[in-house]
Amino acid sequence: MSNDNNTLTFSIPSFTSEDPHKILLHQATNADEDQGLSETNTGFVMWPSAVMLSHHISKNPSIVLGDDNSPDGDVMELGAGCGLVGLTAATLLQNHTDEDNDDKVIFTDYNPVVLENLQKNIDLNDFDVDHKVLGLDWFDQEEHQEQQQQQSDDGSDTTGEETTTNTTTTTTTTTTTTWVDVEGNEHAQVRLILGADLIVCTNDADLVASTIDSALIDGGKAFILGADQYTRFGVQNFPDACRQLGLKVTVHEDLLETNFAVAEEVDGEVQQEQLMEELELGGYNQRAATMAHDFTFFHITKPIAKAVA
Repeated sequence: MSNDNNTLTFSIPSFTSEDPHKILLHQATNADEDQGLSETNTGFVMWPSAVMLSHHISKNPSIVLGDDNSPDGDVMELGAGCGLVGLTAATLLQNHTDEDNDDKVIFTDYNPVVLENLQKNIDLNDFDVDHKVLGLDWFDQEEHQEQQQQQSDDGSDTTGEETTTNTTTTTTTTTTTTWVDVEGNEHAQVRLILGADLIVCTNDADLVASTIDSALIDGGKAFILGADQYTRFGVQNFPDACRQLGLKVTVHEDLLETNFAVAEEVDGEVQQEQLMEELELGGYNQRAATMAHDFTFFHITKPIAKAVA
């Protein structure tokens, strides 16, 4: 871990090597110094939730790499900010998959300055995984879904396939479903969405849920990690917002306490100290009441659409 002239170096644990993955990050120059008290610069600076999620996927690489049951598709970091989580995912894909793997990592955020800084951070790190940096506005996704649904109802954007048995005819209807970027361009749904510290305001719960529903392919998964409900408005409403859209949600609370307990069992205080150093580099301050908090982790699955008999 180091901090040199606004360029941060993170050491993310490696699943296959004793040497950690080194990831370089630059924070946007116009960020406020006190990111703990500002809700306006969320993408300009590092946040501790990104550190927690990056450590988690590094220790559980199957989240990013997928398995035999995972649908085909790309990986998206939603609300990427400085891009630590997406860069960690790209590093895992590069180190753990064969040359034929064509998974793309899509870094998304809204602010143009943040997107520019994201590209700088990608350029700082040496990886060969295909990637894109795209503007994405959460407010656009619900309207886009409504337009798609209207097209589906009109029969202008669907393909149908009929299967006949002795007594029953089953029609499986596939709707062409995409998400839309800030330029209005449509993109294919992804198999995995990763996001850290997305929910800050009360209405973020509904916006993030609808964006995940729009951008995630049937059978896909999303892993969202952020500060707990005692620190962020909207966190406690997020599971219900997802379930109302038909998404399945599992909630894990007190993630920091759990990680410390596991670290103590494995390597004593060493892992605890390393993780805390990384969190402090990401803005976590155990001594400040406004910044000392635990984390909540949401595991979201989008069910596969069933055939209509």
